[in-house]
Amino acid sequence: MALKEKASAAWSELKQKLQDKENRQRVKEEIERRLKQGREAFDRIEKELKDPENEARLDNKLFDAREKLRKAKAAFTKKKAEAVNYTKDNPEKALVVAAAAGALAGALWTVLKRKK
Repeated sequence: MALKEKASAAWSELKQKLQDKENRQRVKEEIERRLKQGREAFDRIEKELKDPENEARLDNKLFDAREKLRKAKAAFTKKKAEAVNYTKDNPEKALVVAAAAGALAGALWTVLKRKK
């Protein structure tokens, strides 16, 4: 039996089942039960989100994240200034390091392009 015929047979069977009043009532009750479960889940989640204890915990985590971001920005700014100062103090070494990094990046690019 071809796939199209199987699908047609399954569809016909489903249509027949839906025409049966008892089955239709059972399906309706199942749908209502699942909708009720969904509403209860939404209510439970909404209650958890509005809980003052959870709000305080979330505020603390948000404060901690902002503090870490501020520290990371400060560390980045400091390292950036150190790199600029090193480059100014040792231009030859900086040029050699930059050239080596460029050569390495070019080699990696070539190898990765060949694999495709």
